[in-house]
Amino acid sequence: MKIARAYVRLSSIPENSPESSVSLASIGSCEIRMLRGPEVDLDGVQLFWLELFDHNMKMSVDSCCCHRLKDAVPIFNDFSSQADGLNKPGGPDR
Repeated sequence: MKIARAYVRLSSIPENSPESSVSLASIGSCEIRMLRGPEVDLDGVQLFWLELFDHNMKMSVDSCCCHRLKDAVPIFNDFSSQADGLNKPGGPDR
């Protein structure tokens, strides 16, 4: 449901708005967010991206394009696990 609600919020943001993403979760210094993709699929559905962003390193750690909401669930779970690992003492670059 969290992913579906984020998609609805993202879809309601005007295309020319400087706000181009919706936060799905914050895990320590990491954030999982949804971004609108510039592409549209064959059915005319706007594609979206999930991104794992590390605020300490100030960079995207991972991202993936999604065609359907159900495709985003395993990616969200993977990004959550990656964020847990990044936030552990002695994790990458910590």
